[in-house]
Amino acid sequence: SVVETLLPTDADVEAVRNEIATASRMGITGVPCFLLEGKYAVMGAQDADTLADAIRQVAQAKARGELETAN
Repeated sequence: SVVETLLPTDADVEAVRNEIATASRMGITGVPCFLLEGKYAVMGAQDADTLADAIRQVAQAKARGELETAN
């Protein structure tokens, strides 16, 4: 599989380091963390209803033009 081929190599190491640095700057210190619109985080293990509600709220705010564009 692709995972078995890439896992023992240094492929994507820099990309992973960049993702970790970005998460750290955003205050994300653990997983799971669901990032909505690139900046709204739902931290920790949440039930499906909680996650769906967060997605719905962000989508509605975006539709109303209330969200800033993520950098």
